[in-house]
Amino acid sequence: MNSIERLQDLIHDKFDVDKSKIDPDAPFADYDIDSLTLAELIFAIEDEFHVNVPDSAATSITTLRGLAQLLDELTSAQTA
Repeated sequence: MNSIERLQDLIHDKFDVDKSKIDPDAPFADYDIDSLTLAELIFAIEDEFHVNVPDSAATSITTLRGLAQLLDELTSAQTA
């Protein structure tokens, strides 16, 4: 399972969004994920993936694909 699929599962579980409707390139706002909800999602990601997401990510990342790319970078940095 890749990062996008894992994040889709997490968004589905936390916010009850149908996974088949989550477009990795759509802005978070399309799923009613505002800045407060995004912060909650980031906390869930940190718990689920055991990474520390930089605070700047909450303002600079606007899509699931962007979040997945950051997650891939963070997890690969941990293993290096």
